[in-house]
This record gives sequence, structure tokens and C-alpha cells, in this order.
Amino acid sequence: MCHSSFNYSLSNDKSGFSEPGEKPAVGINNELNIGHQRIDAMINNFIKTAWRNITANKLFATLNIAGLAIGICVCITLFACASYELSFDRMYKNSKDIYRVNLQSSPEYNSKVWAQLPGIAGPAFIQNIPQVKAMTRLLKHDFGAIISLKTDDKNFSEKGLYMADSSIFGMFDFKFTEGNAQTVFAHPKSVVLSESAKERLYGKEPAFGKIIYVENKDTLQVSGVYKDLPQNSTIDCDMVYNIMDSWAGKDVYWGNSSYETYCLLRPGADVERVQKQANALIDKNIAKKNKFFTKFLFQPLADIHLYSADIRAGFSSRIGSVGTVKALLLLSLLVLAIACINYMNLATARSEKRAKGVGVNKVLGADKRHLLALFYTETAVLSFVAIIIGYLACFVLQPFFQDITGIGLRPSALSATPILCGLLLTWVVVTLLAGSYPAFSMSRISPLVLMNKLKMKHSAADLIRKSLVVFQFASSIILIISVILILQQIRYIRNKDLGYNPKGIVSVSIKAAQNKQQVASFINDLQKMTGVESASPSQSIPGDIESGKSIRKYTTDKDRFPVRTCNTEGSILKTMQLKLLAGNTIPQTLAAGDTNCYLLVNESVIKYLGYKTPQDAIGRYASTEMHPRSIITGVVKDFNYESLKNDIGGYVYYITNKRTEPLNTLLIRYNTRALSFFMQQVQNTFKADVPNSSFDYEFLDTHIQNLYASEQHTARTATVFSILAIFVACLGLFGLAASIAEQRTREIGIRKVLGASVPGIARLLTGDFLKLVLISIVIASPIAWYMINKWLTGFSYRIHVGLWAFIIAGLTAVVFALLTTSSHAIKAALANPVKSLRSE
Repeated sequence: MCHSSFNYSLSNDKSGFSEPGEKPAVGINNELNIGHQRIDAMINNFIKTAWRNITANKLFATLNIAGLAIGICVCITLFACASYELSFDRMYKNSKDIYRVNLQSSPEYNSKVWAQLPGIAGPAFIQNIPQVKAMTRLLKHDFGAIISLKTDDKNFSEKGLYMADSSIFGMFDFKFTEGNAQTVFAHPKSVVLSESAKERLYGKEPAFGKIIYVENKDTLQVSGVYKDLPQNSTIDCDMVYNIMDSWAGKDVYWGNSSYETYCLLRPGADVERVQKQANALIDKNIAKKNKFFTKFLFQPLADIHLYSADIRAGFSSRIGSVGTVKALLLLSLLVLAIACINYMNLATARSEKRAKGVGVNKVLGADKRHLLALFYTETAVLSFVAIIIGYLACFVLQPFFQDITGIGLRPSALSATPILCGLLLTWVVVTLLAGSYPAFSMSRISPLVLMNKLKMKHSAADLIRKSLVVFQFASSIILIISVILILQQIRYIRNKDLGYNPKGIVSVSIKAAQNKQQVASFINDLQKMTGVESASPSQSIPGDIESGKSIRKYTTDKDRFPVRTCNTEGSILKTMQLKLLAGNTIPQTLAAGDTNCYLLVNESVIKYLGYKTPQDAIGRYASTEMHPRSIITGVVKDFNYESLKNDIGGYVYYITNKRTEPLNTLLIRYNTRALSFFMQQVQNTFKADVPNSSFDYEFLDTHIQNLYASEQHTARTATVFSILAIFVACLGLFGLAASIAEQRTREIGIRKVLGASVPGIARLLTGDFLKLVLISIVIASPIAWYMINKWLTGFSYRIHVGLWAFIIAGLTAVVFALLTTSSHAIKAALANPVKSLRSE
């Protein structure tokens, strides 16, 4: 039976054109109309014929549509995610001229790039560099610690309270719904709120003129409300008050580094020249012995989101990674390519079955051009159906993909103009890519095939088909290996001994306490509770907002060693379960007249100080920024206070009567199974002892896991899309096995008549596919090894890439291939050879 037909009379008709020497039968306009009608009829005929061919082969049509729909769904969703990540900060009218100024620390501070500058740097740029049109400084209240706010009758916890210069409103296009950018900071102690913050604090009531109490220590008056900044904005302020109303705007100097600083350059400014002028200010204002940074780096605003993963101390909560964007685009194209390969493989595998239909069309007069149009139309119709299904699936699966990738993509992003244009482009590309080889290979079939005078030549088609199968499975195996090793690295991170025990610790903010007595009462009441083992007031939890300072050998003031310092009390050793190597913890309390500073340091510090053993350092003096004559009371084993991406540096816990940093948090070590009941008791105690303050807490082990949120999203993304890639590849393999088993029906019948066994025939049909999978493993393994090792270089502490991951990935691919092809192989092997030979 012929499965493909073609109405040649339409394509070969010369109606509407005159032979030479003849008079036109109709007017030119009528001829054009008739021509258009015949073209329309031809297109309709192509579509009808293509649809008839699709519906006549339901299995292959279903496999193709399913594979393409999955590929298109994945491609659209991941492309939308990548597009969203690339859109950050481009909505501001002056975005091309806005730069964040970073600094590069000196070699003794490991030459790291920091996102924060001295507070005096921004004003110095305005005064000394003509091409700097405006600048604004941003500083989170209390350096980013969670703060307690109080309105007339409610307490709130807040993370997004910023101090900034008034120029921020014009530079970043704030749109005010109450007040205006020119007058909101006209009066001291004014604060402006985002619409979300305003609704959180006051509901639907107007906020203008309302009073906000900040940690029971300061008051701010609402002078304006602005529309929420876009989700794809690096600037994420929820509340802003004037930096000039605080010490941060008035007490500025070159000796610290705490302020994010943005500069608006004049149009056409020479950025390199501006950067040189800015660097000249370092030599001019900072003595060589005090120079803790060496140069300023002007980073374009549009680059901040994707190129700040290795930049330290930025305030924004919306930092992405260009590597993530590249991975998303690669995954989307990979899955779509596998789906297109499925179509090409299935179409060419059925070439012998469709050969007679092509031969009939050629006998009726169809030429190569018309056959190409027919096959491309068939691909276009099928891919159009797949695109509609895949596009609708995007909306259904959008929350699922958002949870996997960690990118806050809204449903409206899927209907944005770039996505719709991309959808049209995808349709064209898929049609051309997936339909190209079937169209060109099958349009070359000779009419002699009708008389069995010409045998189909499969060598080139088979080679291409096998190469495409190898590509599919090599891609899938690379993804499987990557997933295995990424998950292994994350497991290693979770289980690694950090040098302290983060499990069983909850951090409760005590910043809003009105006096020391409230904190002391809270601690005393907690220690009476069942389940509380210890409680330690501390400046910070490890790796959060400790101070960056330096320590020097007591005998010299020339060399210095950068350290993290944390103000605390002696119980910190028990609470954190640090491993004491020598000496004792710092004192719990100090006498009123004690002017010393006592240190509990880690191994890295004593190595710098030159002591051979921890015991040698006990009782010795060091010079610190807290005190020129600080006493080392104890040494603890090095512990990972930051992410395992970073090496362990110097760390110092200290106590002194002249505290320069506040005790922001209370670390509570607990031992209870009834955690919900326990936390309710803690909250009730807090409200009784620290009234008029919001209760805010965080579990330390959760905080540590959040340090690796990006890697966890990477692992989930790779896992899910690896499964999808393998599934799509197996769809194609399933159809390919069915087609090849059908083509070899006669051969199988003859083999069975000659005594071949069912297992032998099954091995015959699956053997070729297994060879392709083995070739895929050989090709994929070195590529996967290179990629995963490159990813692991981002960690200071990482796994060893073992052979077992490659073995598991290879076995997985083999098992999937066997499961996919075995059903057709067994079915063909069990078929009655009499029927198969009779059909021939």
C-alpha cells in the first residue's frame, strides 16, 4: 500500500501563463489571482498529504510529537530562565553609564575583589574625576544583620533596610506613589518604603508621616512610598533612609571598606581613564604601610548579577552566575537536539517502507523540489503540533521548573515577545534541522524502486543514523556522570567535619534588646529550660557578619595577617563544640577594670605568628585592631567558618570591656526531639524578657546548607534534565528498534526456519544498539571528566573523581538501551516465521 501521495497535476500545471506567441487569455490581474489560488491549493494539498502520512503511522507520530514536545518545553522554559537572568538591571534608563566600583585587596589579603569601598571614596570620585556625574553609596543597616522594627502596635523583622545617598532615586529610576524623589529626604530621619514593605507594615492605609521604631533605639518617619523595584534588579532595597542622618554618612575615612558605591558616568566617558584617576586617589590618600587594597575596578551595572559570584561582601540577595546561564542554554539546546535527532532517525529508518510512495510520486511527474516541499511540510505540521503541546506544558510545569532551577520566573515571562519570537524561530529551526536529512535522502529515491529493480542503499543513511544515536547517548551519559559527581560533592559538603558541630544550634537575634539586663534575663531563663545545653551571645554566626581585621606579631608592626574577628563570651567553645588544642576558652565575663583583650584563635593564626605548637602560643601577646596588647588564652582546631569553596583563614573569638562590635545574636545549643514545642518556649521566653522586639531565629545547619543553594539547584537541574534527555533518547531508540525489527521481518523468519533461537535473534537485534551505546561511553567519559573537574575547581575542598561514577553511568545507559529495544526484539523473535515469509 502506498503511504504517500502527491497530486502532480497541481504542481505541473502551467495555467495562468501564455506560451510564446499566444495572446493572453485573461488580464494580468486575473492571471495573478489564479496563480495565487493554485499556490494556495498546492500548499493545502501538501498539508493534507503530510497530515495523512502522520496519522497513518500513529506510533511514529506519537513518538516524534512526544519527543519534540518535551524538547520544546524544556527549551522554552530554560531559554526563558536564561533570558530573565540576562535581563538584570537593563531596565534603568542610564544603565549603560552606571558602574559599581569594586576594589582589589592587597596580596596579604589574598588579592580578593570586594564589592565595598571606604565611605569617603564616593565623594572623592565626585570631587576629583570630572567624568563622574553622580554617585550613591549603599550600606545595609547594621551591615546586613536582621533588625527589629516596631510600628504603633506590631513588631517586624526586616532584612532590607538600607542607608543611601539621595541620588539613588534618580540613578535607579525610583517611581514614587507617595512623596517624590526631590523632597523625601528634605527632613532628618526620613525613610521611604517600597509598596510591599508599606503593605506589610500598614496594610492598605497611607504610610506618609507614620513613625517606625528601629530596634528600640532610633525612630524614622515615613516620607515616601515607591513602587517595588523589579525582580530583575540587583538593587533590592525595601526601605531606604538618608545615609547623611547616620554616622555612616558623616564619619567617613579611607581606613575601612563597608559601602557599596555606584557611579553614573557622563555619556561617552572613557572608563579606563576614569579608573586610572580613581586609582591615583589611593596613592594620594593612603600611606603605603596602611594600604589594604591596590586598585578600584569599575564593573558595568549589567554585569553585576552574572559576574559577581567571586566578588566578596556585596549586599544584593540576587546574585546569579554566568555559568548557570550557559548551562541552562546548553541543556535546552541539548534536549531539543536529541528530540530533532529522534525525528531524523525515525524518518530515515522508515525510508524503505515509504520508498514506493516516493516512487509513485516520481512516476506521476513530481520532481525533487516538490518532494522536498512535501517532506518539509510533514515535519512542519508535526513540529507545529509538538510546539503547541510543549508551549502549553511550559505553563503547567513552570512552578516545578522554578523550584528546580531556583530562578523566580513568572508565568508572564513565558508569553513575553522575545519568547514568542523565539518560539516561531524554534519552529523554523526544528523544521529545517529535523526535516533536512529525511527530505534530501528520501527525495533522491528512484522510481525503479517500484519494480524492485533498485535496492535501497543504506550505507550512508545507516552511518548517519548510528552517528546520531551515538551523539544522543554520549550526551545522556555526560549528564548522568555529571549528576552522580555533583550529588557526591554535595553529599561530601554536607557530611564533612567542619571543625565544629552546627547541628542543634539555633541563632536568635538580640539586637533589639534595650539593655544588657534584658539579654542576661533571657539567657538565665533559657538555661532553666529543659533541652538547653548552653547559650552564647555573639557578634555573628560563623561566616555571616563578623569583622574583617588583622593581627600582627607583637614584636613588629610591619607584617599583618587578615583575620575574621567575632566578639563573644567564653561559653562559645561549648556552644559551638569547637575542638580545643591548647589553653582555655576566653573568660565568660570581665572585671570592670580589666583593660585587656583576650583571644581564642585558630591554628592558622598561630602558624602566622610563628609558634611551633599550639601550647607555645598560650599566654603570649599579639597586636590586634581591638587592642595593641591582646592575650592568647586558647587555640582551637581550624574550622570552616565559610563555604567549603574557600580556604580556611585566620579566625579570632575575643572578649574585651571596650567592645567595638555589638552582640547581635544569641547562639543556643539544644538537645530535644520536640523541636516545635521547644521553639515555642524560646519564643515565649523572648517576648517576656525582651519586649517590644520581633522574634527572629535561624537554625545554623540550615544557614550552612543555604551557602550551597546554587550547587543544590545545579544538581536538581542536571538530574531532572538528564532524565528528560535519556527519556527522549529512549523514545527515539524505541521507534528505531520497532522500525528495524519490521524491516528485518523476512530475515528473522529465515533464521527461525534455519533453527535460530529466540535469545539468539534477540541478541542479533539488540547487539547493534549496544555497540553504539558502548561507543557513546568511550566518547562521553573523557568529556565528562574534563567538565566535572573544571566545576570542582570552584571548591577548596572537593571529592576525588573516581572510576565508579563512569561505570554506573555506562551501565545505566546500557540498561536503558536494553529495556528500550528488548521488547521489539523479543516480539520479532517470537513471531511465526510462516506469516513473516508469506507477507514477503
